[in-house]
Amino acid sequence: MKKIVLSIIALCLGALMGLQAQTIHKGDKFWDGEILYTAQSGTDGTVFLAGIDADGDHHFIILRKNGNKAGEYLLTQGAEDEEAPYNCLFGSLVKYVRQDGMNFLEFYPEEHSIGQIAVLTPDNLKDCLAQQRYAEDECDPMDMVSNWLMNRHYLMNIHPEVLQGMLNKLDAKKKKNIIESTNQNMIAFVMASGLAAVDEEGEEEIPYDEVTVSDEREFLSSIKSNRLIRIKDGTVLNLTNMLNDKNFFSVEGRLWTEDYYTQRLGGKELVVSCSRSDGRQLDLINVNNMEIRGGKDCYIIVEPRYANVLNFYGCSDITLTNLTIGHTEEGYCEGGVIYTERCTEFFIDKCDLYGCGIYGLELNDTEVFCMSNSIIRDCSYGIMQLKNSNFCVFRDCDFIRCRQFDLVGINAACRETLFDHCRFAQNKGMLFDIHSKILLKSCEIHHPKNEKMGNVNEGYIEHGDDDTSWVRDDEPLKPRNIGPEKTQ
Repeated sequence: MKKIVLSIIALCLGALMGLQAQTIHKGDKFWDGEILYTAQSGTDGTVFLAGIDADGDHHFIILRKNGNKAGEYLLTQGAEDEEAPYNCLFGSLVKYVRQDGMNFLEFYPEEHSIGQIAVLTPDNLKDCLAQQRYAEDECDPMDMVSNWLMNRHYLMNIHPEVLQGMLNKLDAKKKKNIIESTNQNMIAFVMASGLAAVDEEGEEEIPYDEVTVSDEREFLSSIKSNRLIRIKDGTVLNLTNMLNDKNFFSVEGRLWTEDYYTQRLGGKELVVSCSRSDGRQLDLINVNNMEIRGGKDCYIIVEPRYANVLNFYGCSDITLTNLTIGHTEEGYCEGGVIYTERCTEFFIDKCDLYGCGIYGLELNDTEVFCMSNSIIRDCSYGIMQLKNSNFCVFRDCDFIRCRQFDLVGINAACRETLFDHCRFAQNKGMLFDIHSKILLKSCEIHHPKNEKMGNVNEGYIEHGDDDTSWVRDDEPLKPRNIGPEKTQ
């Protein structure tokens, strides 16, 4: 259903590059793909790793120093009925690798075979699980094999044919970095041990259907979980036409309300026409596993200037593809293009979010957001506002001709924000108002000389390479092949 393949985990990996440890310290945290371990050190050099998983179950690993060998430990048994982890035996070697900025444990069930890795991380269990889930569900293993340490849990869910392809790719490289050489060893062990995924017959799948729509009534009627909604070529959906129809929203699964806030709570799936000061807006609540895919020249628009065009609350696994989205008139005070709150796994690809709309994006309490091959343009207040949102990636996007206030606002509660091959140009206002770290990778930033750059020198911006350019000009960008498909 999703077409966006983004290595957000590579960003999280980059956050670890500054961690340099000479040995395992008290409080160090290690993630193995399922369990987050926290280290406690004994007076004799013994290390106790206390772990917890997503179900709240507890796990323990005891390590003791392997003589005076730097960075080497041996698995040690605690209770008599305790079993050694990761196909190891008690007495098996555990190495603490510190190379090229990477810090991780290698568990050796055999002399030259790595049975598992556990990466040093600053993150909590929730963040680790979100990264793991994204890697498993959204990222192409062939793309990941050179830039992300692959744990046992990840590899065990990949088909043997794919694993062999990954192994062939690594075998063909004459010079490998630490990630590639470790992954090569891990993949070989998983395959040799028969741990790789196999096809299971009779596995129950969630019903998933597909509909095609050509007007507002069909579109709003079709919104539900586990659905692909295709919009016919050349369709302009002015949602205001139906949002004002109270009878249409007086059936099961839809709601007409004058109350702007309280109906967003609870677990019920709803399509809501919600009151705003100058009209009505569409709220989608608790919708999961849905894609809205436009054909050529497809638009979703609304008329009220105080309404967001599309609002998502408590939704997960949402994809918007090949759409132009905005207002018919200029937005005031409120009224952006896309708004999310308490959402997870939200994807935008090949879209054009335009003003009128005060901001192209407003993300609140959102986990794993990816926007690619898309444009945000001509918005009247700014480009985006990110609040309390983690693992947000923008790849191959253009942000142009937005104006007036803080253009990119990211609060202190956001984590792991990446701009990769993005371009900013002809914007008016302060470009960055950021209060948590972001990563810029191969970006192209143009900003007029008389406009403020913002707090770009306060340590919040990290660079994934040396390719990001900063130019003081107001020149238009050359077109590139992004945004929705248009009729030739």
